[in-house]
Amino acid sequence: PDGRAHSNPGTVMSGRADTALRRRAPMRGALMRLLPSLVLLLPCFAGVVQHPRAPMGALTAQHSGRARGARVGPARAEVVSSIRLEQAAASTMPEAEASIGSDADWSDWRRGPNPFELVRPDIEPLTASIKQLLRTDHPVLNMAAQHFFDRQTGKQFRPTIVLLMSRAVGLAAGASDVSLQPALAHVPGVQGDLQDSHLSPAEAETPYGKQYRLAEITEVIHTASLIHDDVLDEADTRRGGAAVHKAYSNTVAVLAGDYLLARASLMMARLRNIHVVQTMALSLEALVQGEIMQIKATPEERMKMSLYIQKSFFKTASLIAYSSKSAALLGGHAFDSPVTQAAYDYGYHLGLAFQIVDDMLDFTGSADALGKPKLQDMALGLATAPILYAAQEYPELQRLIKRKFEQRGDLDRAYTLLMQSEGLDKTRALATKHAQSAVEALSIFPESESKDALIHLCYIVLSRNK
Repeated sequence: PDGRAHSNPGTVMSGRADTALRRRAPMRGALMRLLPSLVLLLPCFAGVVQHPRAPMGALTAQHSGRARGARVGPARAEVVSSIRLEQAAASTMPEAEASIGSDADWSDWRRGPNPFELVRPDIEPLTASIKQLLRTDHPVLNMAAQHFFDRQTGKQFRPTIVLLMSRAVGLAAGASDVSLQPALAHVPGVQGDLQDSHLSPAEAETPYGKQYRLAEITEVIHTASLIHDDVLDEADTRRGGAAVHKAYSNTVAVLAGDYLLARASLMMARLRNIHVVQTMALSLEALVQGEIMQIKATPEERMKMSLYIQKSFFKTASLIAYSSKSAALLGGHAFDSPVTQAAYDYGYHLGLAFQIVDDMLDFTGSADALGKPKLQDMALGLATAPILYAAQEYPELQRLIKRKFEQRGDLDRAYTLLMQSEGLDKTRALATKHAQSAVEALSIFPESESKDALIHLCYIVLSRNK
């Protein structure tokens, strides 16, 4: 459904304008309380990560297929990719828009096995393993940190991607024996008690054992980002229940999120793979950059689709892309190998497709299905793809976007114009374009159930309603 059959938008958004005005005032202060604690986590990687900065004018060709045969220094290639990849992706936006009428028949993608069923035996014990890894002697912190894991109702989308990718890259040519890189043994806590209930010590040291731990790390980082996001957005609910800061307090929520990131950092060190630590550390950096980008954007920048794509990469796609890449690295593939690059490309495009569909569902889905209020993005002053596309047809929307929908009646008017425009259709086409690119990234992998399940996952992302 495209959402055009909704009832009077005024009934949908009753009271949202006033709520938005009240909510945005404390956001900057909340961010200032949150960012220092996030930044302080990065020294966990001191002596492990080399992170030189590339010139801001440098463009990466690594993301495009043109550079798959080129070989550059691993640290240099990854830094250029992390800093400039979103600009390279944004530069392809006109091409993406030009091909909006030529989408693939993505219904064929569901021919593969159900991705969630394929890895269900490994996913089922994952929550219990994570809860054991997060145990602490402080009762309040312990309850807050495990708040979401005590009522896990989702399909654990990100760990599923990691485990499917781990199986797919395990069948791809070019893998070598995975070195334990014992030089990391000096990192404090590496020999600490982080054994979970699912893997034996011997299993934990196998490539798939380390990839399973990566799936846990990815879910922990994602959950920490949700806790922090809810503090910044002053959200009341998450996953159909109370947000952590509502159940406890802002202070406890921030500390709980920090604790999750600290534990994830320690779990990364236990993998004893420098390139994986570096890659996953970039996902932490991206989360902070995305929040800063969202808050600091000027009125003119809020009108740009390129900013929207950059922010979507930082806040959503980066974790999926970097964890997919890390799965290939833990599978024995070289840092700059075609398989590692393909894993990254798949995560990058699937992550963007996921976020774009999520932004569309903010207008077309129901609050009960989403587990959060509808039209939350506009209520927070954010312009996502549907509104940006609609503004191309109705210039009146540009004024509303620039002032963050702050005046009374702005939300109702924006919703009405969106429903009259092709904004939702163009947004779905953009999501389909990225999903198609994700499928194409898998072309170098040998045929397997896991590859077909990753393709099926692209169909699920495009067809979901929550």
